[in-house]
Amino acid sequence: MRITRSKPTNLTGSLLVALPSLLDPHFRRTILFLVKHDTSEGAMGVILNRPQASQPDLDDTIPEEFGKVAVFEGGPVEQHQLILARMIVAVTGTRFEALGNEDRDDLLSEKPSPGELRAFIGYAGWTAGQLEREIAEKSWILLPPTPEILTAVESIEAGEDLWRGIMKNLGPWYHLMSLAPDDLSLN
Repeated sequence: MRITRSKPTNLTGSLLVALPSLLDPHFRRTILFLVKHDTSEGAMGVILNRPQASQPDLDDTIPEEFGKVAVFEGGPVEQHQLILARMIVAVTGTRFEALGNEDRDDLLSEKPSPGELRAFIGYAGWTAGQLEREIAEKSWILLPPTPEILTAVESIEAGEDLWRGIMKNLGPWYHLMSLAPDDLSLN
């Protein structure tokens, strides 16, 4: 894997991977998809590797046919809000597109493929310049999306394993740090 070190002006569609030094429990060992990024407005992303252990009570406006959609912890902002999104893989890049009620009706007739739809409870948000500072402080690395990383994980353990695999591919130091316990006094 290659770490992006340049400062692109728009990071939309990139993966944001927490480095082992990021101890904030909201983002520890997470992989996020940046849904939107603008240097003057800030950024929004959703966590890809924290599936919910049980299906939450979904919004009554979501059709019953979507009951088997994988639900993930999207982030610490607006955790009372459920975002239904469709993953779109195109030549121009991969993106998640939030779906409104009218889009949901169209999808019912299309019968989307497994893994194409995901639901996120909440999202992660950054103000203008905040994410760029966190990247410069080495809290995050940027990676291009790959099918392996974008494939929905089915458990918290599988999500952490996916994150550890990324760390292992970054090199021995990252791999070693990824194996450290949350509480170093337990080591």
